[in-house]
Amino acid sequence: MEIINEDEGFKEKFKKIKEELKIYQKEKEEYLAGWQRAKADFINYKKDEEKQREEFAKFVAKNVLYDCLSVLDSIDMALKHGGGQGIKEIKNQFLEILRKNGVSEINSEKGVKFNPDEHESIAEENTENENLDGLIVEELKKVINYLIGS
Repeated sequence: MEIINEDEGFKEKFKKIKEELKIYQKEKEEYLAGWQRAKADFINYKKDEEKQREEFAKFVAKNVLYDCLSVLDSIDMALKHGGGQGIKEIKNQFLEILRKNGVSEINSEKGVKFNPDEHESIAEENTENENLDGLIVEELKKVINYLIGS
């Protein structure tokens, strides 16, 4: 009779293990489904953030372009009235728009020490005077530096 009891105990343990396995299987499926939902939510969040960034960039660009249109109007007025002082005022107006949008001019006048982090060189000139080595000889084009947060 003990053999039957042992056999019945084994069947009981096996039945209990199968029930636990079903519980663990169900938990696994719930965790997997939750993880998949979280992953999908994160992907959607990234898409929404990118869309918001693009909309913000368009908004900023629209405002900058609107400011530039006022400079265009000023150019038209200066051309109608002969230029001169009007052109200087337009330059100041445009520089103010750039400053307002975080852009500042880098000093690259003749005689300033060349800095490869700020300046761009298109040619090098030989000089016999060592004091002139590494100095800017001529500015061909304005260089701008974007100062974020300034």
